[in-house]
Parts: sequence; C-alpha cells; structure tokens
Amino acid sequence: MSEGSGILIDMTQPRFVPLARIDSVRQLSLSNTQLQAVNLPAEAVVTVIGSPGSGKTSCLKARFLHLVDKGAQPEQIVVIAQTRDSANLYRDQLALELQSATAGPIAKTLTSLAFSVLVDRARKINAPTPTLLSGSEQDAMLQEILKSQDPKIWPKQLDATVRSLTGFRTELRDLIAVAIEHGITPDKLEQLAKEQNVSQWEAASACYRQFLELQNSAESQMYDSVSLLREAAAVVTNSENLPESITSIKTLLVDDAQELTPAAGEFIYALTQRGAGVSLFGDPDVATLSFRVANPKAMTLLAERVATLRSVSAETIYLQPSHQVRPPEISLALSKVSSQIEVARAGRQRKGLTVASNEQAPGDGLVAKVFRSRTDEISFLAGALRRRHLFDGVAWSNMAVIARSRPELDTLALVLSSHSVPVRVTGSATALKSDHAAGELLQLAAVCLSDEPISLAQAEQLLVSEVCGLDALSLLRLKRSLRRAHQDSEATADELLLAAMTEPGLIALVRSPEARKVEKFIRLIDETRSLAKEPDATTEAVFWNLISGTALMERWVIASRGVSELAMQAGKNLDSLMALFAAATRFTERNPESAPLDFVLDQLAREIPEDSLALNNYSGEYVSLLTPAGLIGRSFNTVVLPGLIEGVWPNLKPRSSLLGAQALDALANGEIDNTSEITKSELSGELRMFNKALGAAREKVLVTATDQEEEQISQFVALVNGSIPEPENTIPRSLTLRSLAGNLRRDLASGTGDSSELAMGLARLAAANVPGSDPASWYGLLPVSTEEPLTDLTSELVTVRPSQLESYLKCPLHWFLQNHGGRSDSFSASLGTLVHEVLEVSSSSDLAELQRLTDSRWHSLEFEADWLEDLGKRRAAKMLANLASYLKQFEDQGSIVLAREQNFRFEFDHVRVQGQVDRIEQHENGSIMIVDLKTGSSAPSEADTVGNPQLALYQMALLEGGFEDLGNISQEQLAGAKLLIVGGEKYTERPQPAMTEQTSAGFKKLLLETTEGMAKQVFVAELSGHCESEREYGSCKLHLTRAVSYVG
Repeated sequence: MSEGSGILIDMTQPRFVPLARIDSVRQLSLSNTQLQAVNLPAEAVVTVIGSPGSGKTSCLKARFLHLVDKGAQPEQIVVIAQTRDSANLYRDQLALELQSATAGPIAKTLTSLAFSVLVDRARKINAPTPTLLSGSEQDAMLQEILKSQDPKIWPKQLDATVRSLTGFRTELRDLIAVAIEHGITPDKLEQLAKEQNVSQWEAASACYRQFLELQNSAESQMYDSVSLLREAAAVVTNSENLPESITSIKTLLVDDAQELTPAAGEFIYALTQRGAGVSLFGDPDVATLSFRVANPKAMTLLAERVATLRSVSAETIYLQPSHQVRPPEISLALSKVSSQIEVARAGRQRKGLTVASNEQAPGDGLVAKVFRSRTDEISFLAGALRRRHLFDGVAWSNMAVIARSRPELDTLALVLSSHSVPVRVTGSATALKSDHAAGELLQLAAVCLSDEPISLAQAEQLLVSEVCGLDALSLLRLKRSLRRAHQDSEATADELLLAAMTEPGLIALVRSPEARKVEKFIRLIDETRSLAKEPDATTEAVFWNLISGTALMERWVIASRGVSELAMQAGKNLDSLMALFAAATRFTERNPESAPLDFVLDQLAREIPEDSLALNNYSGEYVSLLTPAGLIGRSFNTVVLPGLIEGVWPNLKPRSSLLGAQALDALANGEIDNTSEITKSELSGELRMFNKALGAAREKVLVTATDQEEEQISQFVALVNGSIPEPENTIPRSLTLRSLAGNLRRDLASGTGDSSELAMGLARLAAANVPGSDPASWYGLLPVSTEEPLTDLTSELVTVRPSQLESYLKCPLHWFLQNHGGRSDSFSASLGTLVHEVLEVSSSSDLAELQRLTDSRWHSLEFEADWLEDLGKRRAAKMLANLASYLKQFEDQGSIVLAREQNFRFEFDHVRVQGQVDRIEQHENGSIMIVDLKTGSSAPSEADTVGNPQLALYQMALLEGGFEDLGNISQEQLAGAKLLIVGGEKYTERPQPAMTEQTSAGFKKLLLETTEGMAKQVFVAELSGHCESEREYGSCKLHLTRAVSYVG
C-alpha cells in the first residue's frame, strides 16, 4: 500500500471525539426548596409550584439527573413538555448533560407519547396505523356532517346561514372537544341536553355521534389531540401487552403542568397506575390554555388522585428563589397581578415575588407609556427595540412582543417591519388559500388542473398575481393593446383577454412588456396541464413546476434577507410555500390514490389553518411576536406588551357562548349544577395570560397604550404601573437607516448644515443600498412612468357606476385613487350593508320584525371589543326605528314596492352605465319614485340634492330602459328620486324632481364629459371643495404633499 493510499484511508475512517462532560445544571447553586424536590425518591407524587423565574425548569432537569445518578436508566424517566419546541429544548439540554446515547427521546409531548401507544397497539392487532386529524380536517368533517343533517333538529335561531359559518363550526368543535375531554358520550350529551333544557346540545349530540363514527371507522382510525389522549389512557389502563417504553417508566416529570386538560390528566393518571412516580412542575397563576379547558387546579387535583390510589400523601413544594431573579419592578408587577387571581389550590408561590420586589429601589425594569396615537406608539416601540439591540447589546432573538390575539400580531409585524425591526410571527394564522403565496398558487393550480373553462374574473385575478406579474394599470394597458391589435374583431377587450388565455396566438400579435409576461404565463399553464396528464404526476411536481417556471423563489429569497416590511412579506411567502408542500405531502400519504386536483379542491374548501409541525424557536435573529400561549416554555430578556386597550386586553367577551361549551365544562367539573348558574368571568383567564407575559421577561418590560377618544386604556396599565401615565408629547428620533436618509435629505434640501457632509453621508448610505438614499430613486426626480390615458375611447366603452360619478365630480383625484387600489372597507360600511339587506328582505314595517332580521344577520359582523359591538347595536337600533317609521308611513299611503336591490344597465355613445338601486316605489296615484337608502347621519341640502348626480343617473336608467324586469316606464310616470337618510335622530327625505327632457339632455352631456375626464391621464385635485375640506374624507390629501426632493 502506498503512503498516499494509507493517508486517504486514514482520512476516511470515522473518528469519534468524546466531548467534555458539561455539568451546567449540576454546577447551579440550588435553593433549599429546589433541593427538597430534587432529592425525592423516584416513586414520589409531588407538585412543585413556583412563580415565574423561581427555577422550576432547573429543578426539573436537576431531578432528572439526580434520578439517573441514583441508578435509573434515562429511558425510565420521561420528561413531559407541553409543546414540541419545549420538548426539543429539554431533549437537547439533557442529552448534553448526560453525554451518552439513550434508547429514545428523553423529552416528549403527551400527544407523541399517546400516539406511540396507539401505533404499537395497531401493529400488534394488524389494524390500520392511526392518523392524527388536523383542525382543518375536523372542520371539513363537521362541514359535511352539517350538510347531511336534517336542519329541523336545530333551534330556529341557529338557521342554515348561522350553521354555514366557520365560527359556528369552531364552537361545535369546542363543544365536542369538551365532551371528549370529560368522557361525555353522545348519549350522555343528549341526556344532559334534556335535563338542562339546552336544545342546541341535543342537536350537537347528533353531530358528535356522526363525528365519532367517521373518526373511529375501521378503515380510518383517526384521532384528534383530545380523543388521542383519551384512547391512549384507555389502552394503558386496560391492556397487559404494552410496549416496553411504557411499562419501564419509573418517573414522570411534567413541566408546565398548569396547562393540563382533563384528557391529559387522565392519560398521566393511567401511566402512574403501574407504580410510576410523578412530579408536576407549574404555576396556576400563569395558565394560558383555558380556551382548551385547561384547569389551573388540575395539577394539584391530579397529584391528590394519584396519591389516593396509592394510599399515600401527595407532597407540595413551593419554590422560593434564594436570589434576585429579575428587576424588582417586574417582580412587583407580577405580585400585583397575581394577587388579583384566584389561588387555584396554590398561592404560597407568590411570597417570593413580594420579597424580591422589596429588595431594592425601583429602576427602569418596567416602563409604562401612553401615547396620543397608534402611530406614535409604534414609533416608540420600534425605537425602543432598536435601542435595546444597538446600545444594550440584546440580541433580536432575545426580545418578544406579546399581543392578545393573532390579528394584532399580524398588524404589529407589518408596522414594526416598516420601522426596520426584524420580526417573526409564530403559528398559523389562516388557511393556506388565504395566504398570499399559497393562495395564488392554489388558484392557478385549480385552473391548470380543472376541465372547467376559465372565467374573466379568474383570468384577471391570475394575471395580477405575483406569478404572472401584472398590476391593475398594466392589465388595462394589455386590454387596450389587445383591442388595438384586433381592430377588425367585434369582440370587446374583456372577451379578447379571455380568448387569449386559451389561444396563445392572440397575444402573440401584441408587442409590449405586458404581453410578453402574459405569453410566458400562458406557456407555464400549458406546461403544467401537460405535466398533470402524465400517469405518475404528483401534487408536489405540479406545484414545483408552477414555482420553478417563474423567478418567484429566487426573488423572495433575496427579498427576505432584509428587515423591511417587504422582507417580512417575502419571508411569509416562503413559509407559505413550505406549508403548502408539507400539506401536499400529508394529503398524498393519507390519500395515495388521489389526483393533484383533489388536493387543490380540498385546500380551497378549507376555512381554518392547517396544523403545522414547524418549530417556532427559530434560530435566526428575529424579534418573536407571540400570543401568551406561545410563551409556554420560553422566556426573553425583553418583553413588550403593546396596545393595552379595554376590550382588547383584557378581552372580557364570553367565549363559546353560542353552543355553551364553557357551560358544559363547568357542569362536568362540578362547578355548577345547572347551566343557568354559569356566571364565569373571563377576567381571571385574562389576568393569568397577562401574568404569563410579564413573567416571561428576565430584565425589561415595556407596557404601552393609546389614549384616544373612542378607546379606554386597559386596567392592566394602572395595575402594573400604579397609575395611568400622562400621554407622551414627544417621540425619540427614529434609529433606522431609512429615517437617517430622510433626515439627511431634508437637511440638504433646506440648506441646514454642511451640504458636502450631508451629501457624503447620503453617498455612504447609497453605497450600502439603503432605501431612499440614492438620488436615482427620489420621487421628485423620477420621470413619469406613463402618459397614456386610462382608456382608449375610440375602441373601448367606459363603465360608470353612480357612486363613481358622484365621486369624480367631487374630486377627480379622489375618484382615481379610490378606484385604483385606494379604497378600504370600514365597519360603518358593513353595518350599512346589513341595514340595506334588512330593507331588501323585509315586507313589513314592524320594528320587531326588522330587529329580528337584523339579529339573525348580526353574526356576520366582527367586533374587536364588546363596547364596539354595543355602539354598533345602538346605531343599528336608531336606523331600524327610523326605517320602521318610514315604512309605516309608506304603507299608510297605500304605496307598493316595485323592486328591491334592482340591477340596471344601459349604454349610449362610449358609456356603459350599470349599478343597483335600493328601492323603486309606486304611489297610489301610479307615479314612480326611486329611493336611495343612506345609513349616515348627515343629510345634504335640498339644493345639493336637486343636482345629485347619483339620483339623476338612477332616473336616466329608468327612462333609458335599463331595468329589464320593469319594462318601459313613461316619463310622465316618473315622480323623481329621493335620498332616504336613516342614521340621524329621525329619518330625513331629500327629493330630486323628475327628470325632464331638458335636464336629461344636460345630464347626458355632463356624463359624456365626465367619462372623457375619467379616460384621461391627468386628474385634478379639488383642494377647497374636497381635499382640504373638513367635511370630506379622502386619501387624496396625502398625495398633495411634496416629496423632500420635489423638483417643479
């Protein structure tokens, strides 16, 4: 053998270098109470209760190592964590402590342990391998069950509209979960329904029965997380042929035991029946999973139950920290909050908080601030996080922002990203179809895989997606180009666009950047269709073809490396793609005979998020954005609690109120004897979650709120701070590179400071690609992107709607912005829509009937807080009273309704007018009046109403035969049109006289002039009449502010 060969062989031989033993836990100086818990025998039954930071985690790890040192094998001790992330962290830390191999994972979640029990049983009896049901799969099952049920079994108030809502199915899932948690069978639920006179439980029991039949069929063996624990508990209790991983357990060490649900407690109890000891570590004051019927008392009750079984006494050890574990201000806040919480068979753990808070003078460990606007609040928070990172050296990953709900986190993620704070929201927020990236790919895949012809709406939606790359304006340019290229065709621009999606030759005649993008996009669709027809085509291959056929992945990967809001969205897009492929893989594994289209249709039908197996403890440098439940097993150097407003946090709105899941839980726990006794307040749960958030901070807590007219500052601010601070008048200067670039540009433009130094500073920022620093990107210096008109009047019809006409006449700039992406719906619009709907379906002036119709549709509105809902109900009640008064007068006059919510459409010259009128009435004398309902409170003057363009357009539509269902109505029959305003103290009518031939001709001229203006490329801002008027509301004023670098 040559020397070289010997060296090569030596290099390729495996080498194992023993690592030095890391005794970090052993080296800790444990308190007396910790040592008391650590040194207990393996078979002991003990609850170890300690406040946040008292050393529960260290105590658990030290107890594990002590038992190993005393001769136990690591696999005989099972550490139970409440989340996968916590289990993984325990597994890694204990493996480093042991420095040796083990027969299996040291730490597990209860669900993973339960699943292993059922898999072992299935293998031994040759049954199908059990599968875990995700939340979205349960929702889909319940959706099908509700469709197949006899609707008569449900109470009248739970009609078909209510039962079709995602929220209703969520409450039904909660009720079924509570029943399974407590071992309540469908028959027992039905019996309880009769005993308690709760009709919805009786109907729900039928759903529950069908759900269990589907879940436990011989072919499927599906389990959700609750039934999985219940079934595993039954197997462990009743089977003698259990796997060694279960029979060998000598000690269970359960972390965060305050989060135990009834089913989890039942499984642990079953595991201890063979003599295993159990140590339950937790703090009832920080329980966060009450919405999953977790009981803060459960850990103590479980220990007592196990001890009773063995005829021994359960021990309770309260950990008292021997040294200061956090700043005294945070300890004092924790003490104040916990003092408001029911002790839940504990309470002595709070003593350590009081001692710690008195050790030294107050500092800045907890800072509470109140601001006059949400913008100021976010600016302060972003600056505080950046200062903490830049000046105090705290890693981004060691900071967290905690909010009460996921929608608040999504909003915070967007605004903090815009301030250059790198953030990451944990957990699934929406169904995949609602995610930006996955949703667009699912819609595209549905078109590629389906035999159904594509509609115009689908075509336009796909073309303006990121996959194709057009926007609203480039789509308009494409339509014009198509029409110009096919002048001999009688087809409209829309028809040509639709034809181009299936006939690539049509688009090939157009030479423009938009056409090239669409041509490439159509080729991608054709390639995917061909791929899907291959016998071995997989769902993953179809989606990979769609992604690889574009530069999306590369673009998102590059964009995600920054810290702006664009980088955050790019990161979310990549996460969404990963979730899509993971869901496709799971679907294929469970349905091996399915086609790719089956997966796409399944996802498009789902309304709630997929359960994700992704880890939340990202290794990247991001500020974590979490709800309190996401804090289980985690702590941070700095914790921010923003937006503390009454109704948001605490949110005291009753949960599960429709089907009574909470009442069933209270009944099963023995807290009440009758559902009418349920008076559960949500405050205790809200305090526990707030306490959990405070306790997650090791060094710094920031508490912020806004003081605005329609909001009330949360009681939690005064609780932790002693009083509500005065609103801040100044905000520290932003510490982002973008703001620095803006400040340098402003100083340079205003002549403040040394211009050469300012220019040099901008040049350095531009060299680092800081947005806004390069003069080539300055808005005031950029050329106009296009000077083409919006519409080519020689070949296209301009579509006008009545509201658009009025908007244009008020302010052309406002009209342009509103109709090209600048509109946002508000709650007021939603409430107004509801009142319009009630007017449409009602055939009576009875106020009670109008109220009933409103109540039956009230669930379609969403409110962030109870007080907002109360405000909405008061406004709705006023509108309905006014509406009833008007309808009563209308009936007394002998008038009739000819049409409600009637569509119309007519054309003349190059104008297509289409829209909908609320109501067409015929008076006793045969005259006809058009009615436009307004739910606002302000009424225009009589003079303004006479010239109201919206009413005039309604009249013209009637005279031009635009209402096909009404036939021709003569000019003599038309009595005019009127506004019916119901939002004030009393209803108000503002009539417009009937249109004459002279006024009709004048209005047609105005309409033609307006549509010509709508087709132009320049839109005038009506400064005094609209943009700067206090009586008008619009976004156009924002666009009148000159850029720093304006050149004109």
